[in-house]
Amino acid sequence: MVYAVQRYAASRPWAKRVSQLYVQALQPSAARKEMKEVIKRELERAAQVFAVEQRTIVAELALAESWGCFARHGRVISHLDDGLAQALAHTRLPSQLPDTLSLPADAFFLHVPGGGGAFVSHQPERRALLLTLVEEGFSRDAAQWLHESDGVEALLVTYPGELAPQIEAVAERWQALLASVLNGLAMMTQPKLERELAWQQGAPQPWVEQACAPTCAKTRQRGRSQLLKAGFSEVNFCRISELDAARAYATQGYWRRQAFGEAKANSRLVWVAPK
Repeated sequence: MVYAVQRYAASRPWAKRVSQLYVQALQPSAARKEMKEVIKRELERAAQVFAVEQRTIVAELALAESWGCFARHGRVISHLDDGLAQALAHTRLPSQLPDTLSLPADAFFLHVPGGGGAFVSHQPERRALLLTLVEEGFSRDAAQWLHESDGVEALLVTYPGELAPQIEAVAERWQALLASVLNGLAMMTQPKLERELAWQQGAPQPWVEQACAPTCAKTRQRGRSQLLKAGFSEVNFCRISELDAARAYATQGYWRRQAFGEAKANSRLVWVAPK
């Protein structure tokens, strides 16, 4: 499969330059100004052929910021497996996110099967998450974004504050994906969650076997190099082994807070699975 974040890289003429800016900059703020200039030049060039709408400009700036942070922090992709995604789709949102998050990186892409995904940028000093949601069909046509803006929704969520007032203004079309993303972020704090780093589906098996060679570093490096040059990524697959994607749920799952620590001064979220 091809992830939305990979389709972004293949469809935007500035993707490579923006990633370089964010990787090389001492601070993201230093890259942000130049990133805007790069996109402005490209959009002005595109406007000579297509009418570029204001909403397209806004969406592309939000995406470029998220893409730059994604590149800066190692291009990490997390993939909720089908069984987990199905269970989380039948789980009510927690009233608050966990007090402490357990994320694979400070910026990464979270893939939700059947729903789309989100660029997640963690701002720990603000205790905030910048979420840029993209739909399942994001950039399937490489030139679509020029004449028909890709569906994008960006919002800032702080934690551990109440979630409801922060997300109530989000359009209905995004609510299901947003709920899955927020539930997925909460799930990353759960001890029962299994995480496996593996090459994305569709990667040539001989190259994968080379990249995973247990005894020869040169073979591993050769396999990794072949996979990366061909555009394949390592992916953090998130699953809970007992969940079945084909299962039909009769009741919703939910989150409860469990007090712990000295004098029960701390709390954590505990997931109660749907049945």
